[in-house]
Amino acid sequence: MASDESYNTEALIGLSGGDSGDAAPVDAGSLVPRPAWAEDSVLHELVFSMLLWESTLENATKAMGRMHEQFVDYNELRVCFPSEIEAMLGSRYQRAEDRSVRLIGALRKVFEDQQKLSLAHLREMNKRDAREYLDSFGMLPRFVVSRVMLLELEAHAFPIDAKITRALHKAKLIKGSKNPDTVSSTLERAIRANQTLDTYTRLERWLVAFETGS
Repeated sequence: MASDESYNTEALIGLSGGDSGDAAPVDAGSLVPRPAWAEDSVLHELVFSMLLWESTLENATKAMGRMHEQFVDYNELRVCFPSEIEAMLGSRYQRAEDRSVRLIGALRKVFEDQQKLSLAHLREMNKRDAREYLDSFGMLPRFVVSRVMLLELEAHAFPIDAKITRALHKAKLIKGSKNPDTVSSTLERAIRANQTLDTYTRLERWLVAFETGS
């Protein structure tokens, strides 16, 4: 593991139990299980990650539930107006307008490129090309791209947004840069590929407790 005096990587890896062994398995999918009807797990992860970006796991999970109640599938979501998504999220949802525009734009680009609403083809691409494809959207935050790459395509990536960066600084797990992209890049270098999924999953679980003060 690379070392960086500004990043307490050992503490990050050890969040919520570290190598001591948790009762719960380290499985990113256990954070928010995918509904049975969402056959394309890569596309589903993109949608959920857009809801989670700069928000909380609780808010994103509730928003996903409302989305499933109001739309038959992601194709119906794709053809609606961003303002409809914004209204569904509610005025108190973080960056609701920007999030809605980005999400609808991403779904429409997928459909335009593939002539169907699917990202399953990314599993057949090498990881570099898959990441370049998602980056080419332009509207996807690095956090979303990294989360899709890590959770669905088993790539070496570490999803970080400004919300997570602030929490890590407040907990004194990192210091120095407050740019989430810089923090993400540094953690990708500092944490071994075979520890990244485990560490990120623990981080998401830790954030729930950190945000609620429990």
